Amino acid sequence: MRKMITALSTAAALLTLGASAAQASVHPGTPRATPACGAQCFALSSLELGPRVIQNAYVPGDTGVGGKIGQKLDLQRASNSHPNEDFSGAQVGVLGSFCGGLIPAESYVCINYPSNYPVFESDWTPFGNETGLCAGLAAPGLNGQNVTLQACGAGAPTLWVGDLANATAYDGRAYTPWVNASDPNFSHPLVLTVDPGSTRPGNQLKAERLNLLTGHVVRDSQEFTLRFGPVA
Repeated sequence: MRKMITALSTAAALLTLGASAAQASVHPGTPRATPACGAQCFALSSLELGPRVIQNAYVPGDTGVGGKIGQKLDLQRASNSHPNEDFSGAQVGVLGSFCGGLIPAESYVCINYPSNYPVFESDWTPFGNETGLCAGLAAPGLNGQNVTLQACGAGAPTLWVGDLANATAYDGRAYTPWVNASDPNFSHPLVLTVDPGSTRPGNQLKAERLNLLTGHVVRDSQEFTLRFGPVA
């Protein structure tokens, strides 16, 4: 309910910004990443859990840095000493530059969204060292699957499009659904979703169908925002 008043007006405002709207979900302010990663890194957080719970490459038992293809991603409490929370990339372009190339022309995003919508990629970068592993999907189009580390640049499964039409604002921040660019579904695309009821890991990131609640408002677990730099 907290979003009902602002959602429609926010979306309309974002769409009128033209090219600048591509940065609508990226905000300055208190950032969340290790000092070694610096300003190149960003923190991804959800409206569901708030800005202090951010994207993380999950290691069982939190035993240290670790990453490989297929490793699960979750949202964890922000820390300036936790390199598994370091991700770089953020907005890598606009949709019109990718459709018919890395993103199939028949994908949901290319058929349904304007060419100026932002395209994001999230490269795991512990202590500022890019790994070439990005947040993505192992099986394009499969509902309910885990979001995991996948090879960056391999195509649409590691690219996400900000759905500005379903953006909303809360507490001075703009949030948008992240739609996976590889989804061929004709409606209700797969979007980044946090599951606060999951275990091992908790707050697991998944790809689930876009869920529009009464009034065509996206649920909080499917709305995300970005902030850059190390924890202050």
